[in-house]
Parts: sequence; C-alpha cells; structure tokens
Amino acid sequence: MLRYQLLTLFFVSAALVAAVAQPTDIPNAQAGKCYAKCYVPDKYETVTEQIMLRPELEETSVVQPVFETATGQYVSKESYVRLVPVPAVFDIVEEKILISPPGRKTNPAAYKSVQEDVLIKPATRSYSVTEVVFETVEEPVEVEPAYMLLEVLPQRYEPVTENVVVRPASTKWIRKKSDRNCLGADPDDCFVWCLVEIPAQYQTVFKQEPIGCEGEDPTDCVRYTPVAAKTNPKPVQKVKTPAAAVERMEPAEYQSIARWVLQPGATDPAANGPGEFITVRKKVLKTPAAIRQDTIPAEYKPIVRKVLAKPPSLQTEIVPAQYATITKRRLVRKGGFPEWREIICGEKMTGYTVRQVQEALKALGYFQGAADGVLSPATQKAIAAFQRERDLAADGNVDFETLRALGIGL
Repeated sequence: MLRYQLLTLFFVSAALVAAVAQPTDIPNAQAGKCYAKCYVPDKYETVTEQIMLRPELEETSVVQPVFETATGQYVSKESYVRLVPVPAVFDIVEEKILISPPGRKTNPAAYKSVQEDVLIKPATRSYSVTEVVFETVEEPVEVEPAYMLLEVLPQRYEPVTENVVVRPASTKWIRKKSDRNCLGADPDDCFVWCLVEIPAQYQTVFKQEPIGCEGEDPTDCVRYTPVAAKTNPKPVQKVKTPAAAVERMEPAEYQSIARWVLQPGATDPAANGPGEFITVRKKVLKTPAAIRQDTIPAEYKPIVRKVLAKPPSLQTEIVPAQYATITKRRLVRKGGFPEWREIICGEKMTGYTVRQVQEALKALGYFQGAADGVLSPATQKAIAAFQRERDLAADGNVDFETLRALGIGL
C-alpha cells in the first residue's frame, strides 16, 4: 500500500509541475477536487508539399531531312550554233544590145568596129564556214542537293539551392531543477520552468534554373549549318572553238561584144529598117548570200541522284516541370500552459487505477509491458502517445479527460 501511495504522490507531483502553492485563478473550483495547470506541448501535423525543381520547358528536336532516289539527266554535250552558208540567188534576164545601126548598110565607111564589155553578173559576196570543235572535260554533276542542317543546342542549367522550412521555429517549456535557496514549505513551489527557443529546421533543395543555350545568343537554341551539294565528275563535250564564217567576194562577170559605132566627124546616114542586135543573158542579184545560224540542242545522259523530298524541320514538345516532395511539420495548436485541468487526487490514484490504464493502453496497442500497476516511464510514454493521437494534452500524465478517452471511470 505504501508503494502505491508513493507512486500516487509521484504521479500527482509530476502533474502539478506548473501549479503554485496557493492558486487563485482556478475558475469554478470545487472542494474535494484536485487541479493542475499542466504543460501542453505544441501539436504538429505532418504535411507534404511539392517543390518545383525545374520549371516546365519547351523542348525542341530536329526532324531529319528525307531524301528519295530519282533518275535524272545531265548534259553530256552542250548546245552549240552551227553556221550554214546560203548562196546568193540571181534572176536571169535577157537584154538586146544594138551592135550595128541601120545606116551602116548604106554607108559602111562611116562606121568603125569597137569591142565593149557588157556586165552579165555583178560582183557578189559568198561565204564558207568552219565546223564547231569540241573537247571532252570532266564536269561536276550534282547527285545530292544542298540543304540546311539543323542542330538543337543543349539547354544549360544553373544549380540553385533553396532552404525549405520543414519545421518552423518554436518555443518549449523545459522543467529545471529546484532552486536550492527556496524556503517554501511545499517542494513544488520552487520548480523552475524555462522557455527555450527551438530553431527552425530546414531541408536543402537543389533546383535547376535554365540559363539558355550555348552559343553567342543564349535565347536561340538552334544552330543552322549549310550542307553543300554532293557531285560526281562526268565527261561533258564542251565547245572549244565555235563555228566561224569566211567571207569572200566573187568578181563581176562580163561578156565582150563587137559594136559598130559612128566614126568621129562622120555623119549618121539616114537609113530605113532595123539595125542588127545581139541578145545578152544577164544575172541580176535577187537575194544576196547570207549565213544561217542553226542552234543544235544539248545532248543528255541519264544519272541516278538523290532529291530532297522533305527538308529538315523543328518540332516542339512540352517537358513537364520536375518536382520534389518535401515532408513538413505544420503547427496545428500552440502549446504551453493553457488552462487548469481537473486531475485525480492522490487518494484516488491507486495501483488498480494504474493497472486499468495499462490494460486499456495494451488493448489499443500503445503499451507492450505487463499490467503491474506501476507508473513506469514506459507507461508514461504510452500515455503520451495515446494523448497525441487523440489530440489531448500529451504530457504523459493522467487527467479525467484521458481516463474518459480510455473508457475508465472512477
């Protein structure tokens, strides 16, 4: 019995850690009941929060060009101009020329014979031509077209650290040893409670801050590089010496005829009848000689080459932001010495009551030891755990509210 009384006194003295010897601020206090202003710790709840490590990005990628194989042609012999001489065209005309006047028949001595050249074809131009001379050379023939190569430069990130508060700063009352100089009759008069500051707790989060791409312009993440066309050498006949025209003059043509003409000082005798005529055939220029230019088309041979069916392009997709889950403790209720509470008086706190508490806690899974009626540290720890779960003053002491929650009546 003495053991139970000592345990009861110990339990009551622990519950009255904040009580003064002569309390005067207990509302509606009743005789025969015991009260204590117990310390209630801060109550927290565990919450999770998403911290963005990297923002949402637009990621650009390259769609490569598409080539197709096709059969084409290349110039194996270039076009050239061929010259064709066109001869002059003449009309044939006949002309009667008087060679003996009528008076010569009556007085032949009055006339004399002279030789005269009659133009029967005028001087004209004529042409001759030289043929085109070719030479065979190696010429580059395109077998794959030029295009623009696109390259997406990698995004650069700057590491940024951020300290996230996972438990805010708070204060806590700590019970200290009694003052050795205390002269009070009640030992509980001289217990000291100190308000201790508990610093905030932080978790360091490593973030990535986009700072642009490599290159002169960090905002332009695409590099454009021209790709030259690919060629193969092929033999091609090219004009070495073009055709040329040679001009020459054809001399005039004459026909010599004998004519009778009146001698100097002689008188033309009167005579009747026709004189004597000779008919001369002459060539009259109708169309002068010329050079006709004929353009000979180029010659081709087949070749297999690649053609650009679809040029390279860019496509963009959204890369979701990256997050990290941070577990934080959020203050739900501020602790301290909030109010006076009714507790079990010493004569009512027996080993039986303690055993009831132990059995109730054991049935709920909070207490694992033997129900021996001893208010051991393990029992107080189980009481405190139960009180925290039920949102009670989690000080490990038994008050009427805790007993009612455990289903124990006195």
